[in-house]
Amino acid sequence: MKKSVLYTLLTFVAIASAITSCVRDDFRYYGYENQLEGYFPVDSIESGHDWTLTSVCTSLVKGSVPGAAKVRILSGDPFSEDGVEILAEASTTSGISRNMTYLVPKAQTTIVAAAQDASGNYLRVVKAGVNSDVIDLGSTTPTGTANTVTPQRMFYCFEADYPNPGDWDYNDIVMSITKEPTDDEEVIALHVTLDAVGYMAQIAAGIRLTGGYKNDEVTISRDEATTFVRYPDRERTIIKSSDLQLKSLTGEPVINLFDDAHLALYHLSYVDNATVVRKCFNTYTSSNSNGAIQPAVTVTYYIDFHDAYTARHFTLAEIDPFIVVRYGTSGENFWEVHTYPYKLSEVLFNYYNGAAASYNNGFSWALAIPYANFRYPAEAIMIGLNKGTITGGAAYVEKGHSFGEWMLDHTIAQDWYLYPASGAVY
Repeated sequence: MKKSVLYTLLTFVAIASAITSCVRDDFRYYGYENQLEGYFPVDSIESGHDWTLTSVCTSLVKGSVPGAAKVRILSGDPFSEDGVEILAEASTTSGISRNMTYLVPKAQTTIVAAAQDASGNYLRVVKAGVNSDVIDLGSTTPTGTANTVTPQRMFYCFEADYPNPGDWDYNDIVMSITKEPTDDEEVIALHVTLDAVGYMAQIAAGIRLTGGYKNDEVTISRDEATTFVRYPDRERTIIKSSDLQLKSLTGEPVINLFDDAHLALYHLSYVDNATVVRKCFNTYTSSNSNGAIQPAVTVTYYIDFHDAYTARHFTLAEIDPFIVVRYGTSGENFWEVHTYPYKLSEVLFNYYNGAAASYNNGFSWALAIPYANFRYPAEAIMIGLNKGTITGGAAYVEKGHSFGEWMLDHTIAQDWYLYPASGAVY
């Protein structure tokens, strides 16, 4: 995949030009692979790289814990660490025997199993290896004051120019999703936050459930106090249905998030049919006429699995957040952008026309980041840089912990998202 230095320089000039336009070009398949290789800021991508930073694990947590009402898998020890997340949770009784399924960052080697009483007091806290077959809660009660723990949060960052090369700052849409149990053991809550829109054209979005669920097996509802749909009477032009729960082309349930990201994030103060304000929201770190700051918007959705066991084992590995963009400046041709495991999926639109294999290359236009405090790249700052003799600003370039090193070898630098470069992230 290596090019001459001259070719590389020319392609980076092309990137700079594309960044200023912020508009999708017409797609030209001729020379497509060379075009991608030239624009992408890393010399090569490891063959077979899956672009996945998490693993799904299962552990049997057991023990005799008088007074136990809840058992959890935590990302760390709440008595000695800050920022601990709840990876899995289940109700229990004193005789604990629970198979716990949880999603964990690949860079993480240990987790913590904890038992609590009905008031939330910790009765047992035991550190164990990730994916341990059995975790025994033992008999020692922890002492001291525990720090607050929060539900697991993932970031999903998108390039909207698919299938063309983008500017690779992965901030055209930034959303974060938190999974949380509810008082009903058959229902889980997804808190979906739209954090940024770094694109000047309309973008729609949805979330498909991918765990083999059929649309008629689950019921999706929304907390009525929260919404992305600020103007329900406005004409929808990408995801035209206003139904909250949609059915995918293969029969799976889909959460209909929004038809227009700019409207979802920015509340117009005038009539519904006014021109939409198209700016890059929450991506510029300095004053720019194309940029503006808006508070992130969070909407809560409830997924009723009608089964407590299914709800307990549900993880964020079983969702496919995706965006939808119009191909060209008008018309009814739309493309979906998914994270790499679902890159070739057609959820709401048949856009490959039977030619999906033509796009089955090693590039991804979306990332799933398992870090609650992730800082996405600022506008026009590439996420990483590892390309020949070219140097310059990029967001994640810490030696030994860089995005580029992870691209070259999926087994190293799996914690790159913990090392942002100063001034390069939002």
